[in-house]
Amino acid sequence: MIDETLTLWENGAITLPKAWRKRHDTRHFLARENEQGYLVIMPIVTVEFYQKDGAAGLHFPMGIEAGELLQLWDKAGKKIGAGKKKRSVHRKKNGPH
Repeated sequence: MIDETLTLWENGAITLPKAWRKRHDTRHFLARENEQGYLVIMPIVTVEFYQKDGAAGLHFPMGIEAGELLQLWDKAGKKIGAGKKKRSVHRKKNGPH
């Protein structure tokens, strides 16, 4: 276990050591006070992939900020679009009624 001294800034922010931020690769952490009164900080996995009954999707166990969701949505759409060929759509023209 590694102990670090953290600084609480006037705006309420606490900066985690760079090594911790790199190792856990997340921007979301859960802070909890345990039974002994100690503050425990844990990284949160922000996105979980699941498959069930032939369907697949993403689950955000701790929620997600709307802007971040939009960025992920756009990124996924670009990846899907890059893998598909554009196809032309032929429609029948209806005559006058």
